[in-house]
Amino acid sequence: MTSPILDFLNKQISIKKVAIKENTIVCRLGDHCDNLVVLTKGKVKVMRIAEDGRHITLYNVHAGESCVLTTSCLFNEKAFPAIAITQVHSEGYVISKNQLKHWLTTEPIWQAFIFKMLTERMADLILKVDELAFDSLQTRLIHWLSVHNQAPRLKITHQEIAQELASSREVISRLLKKLEEKELIELHRGEIVLRKQLLS
Repeated sequence: MTSPILDFLNKQISIKKVAIKENTIVCRLGDHCDNLVVLTKGKVKVMRIAEDGRHITLYNVHAGESCVLTTSCLFNEKAFPAIAITQVHSEGYVISKNQLKHWLTTEPIWQAFIFKMLTERMADLILKVDELAFDSLQTRLIHWLSVHNQAPRLKITHQEIAQELASSREVISRLLKKLEEKELIELHRGEIVLRKQLLS
């Protein structure tokens, strides 16, 4: 994948690249942040975990993107408030705190990248709060299934969906069963088939 920011970083001979295996925790709750990674490949999930083990996904970082919470920690010298874990093998450029701040005063393309990331993630998080506060879990589940319909068969477990929606596996399983009874989906082991009625 190419983008203006990746083209810019590719020309910087002083920065390092990093490769991270799938299912690697790259940042833990309370960690001190020294660098910012801009992904060139892969996917990183950023989430919060409650004391009872429930998860909520705050956002995902894809190629050409970076983690807004890490950026905030670097600016404010605060501890990382979440957990970041690779979903697949991932690669990226490692930007030091000093380099990040220097480019903000010298490189318009870097300024645009950082400010765009901050504003977009803020909008995403406001939408997430609205969903949690005002939408029923079934509405959130249907919406989540609808936006993850890249293939007719969605390979995912009930537990993984529960983590995405900050719920329990048992509750998600009951809701999915109700959707199946309405012929909106078909449930199979480790995958869900989305019917056209759900997406219309």
